[in-house]
Amino acid sequence: MNSQFLIVLGLAALAALVIILLRWLPTNRSRPVSAGGWEPGVYLLSSEGCDNCTRARAELDRKSVPYREIVWQHEPAFFDQTGVDAVPSVVVVEEGGSGRWWRGGVPRHLPGIGGRAG
Repeated sequence: MNSQFLIVLGLAALAALVIILLRWLPTNRSRPVSAGGWEPGVYLLSSEGCDNCTRARAELDRKSVPYREIVWQHEPAFFDQTGVDAVPSVVVVEEGGSGRWWRGGVPRHLPGIGGRAG
């Protein structure tokens, strides 16, 4: 009975450690995006009626990050050009035209705007 208790306790501790590590790791990793012809800056790609987009907008506002919002219903060609297929998404375009795309919301760190946002 005592060894079974230790096994269950060990598994519970391992599960807690995995949960802590998963929460600590960034959930939305970036990938390169074709940003030819875009002005440098931060872009929030959103859609009308999207609750997560509202939260992403509020997060950028809270961090005092200047951004341009592009709404799918108003500029669908923009989404087709970039291949962005999810909202909210954040795209950071740096001088020289290189861009990074974060799918699913606002990343903790926004490069190209002075390091850490907020």
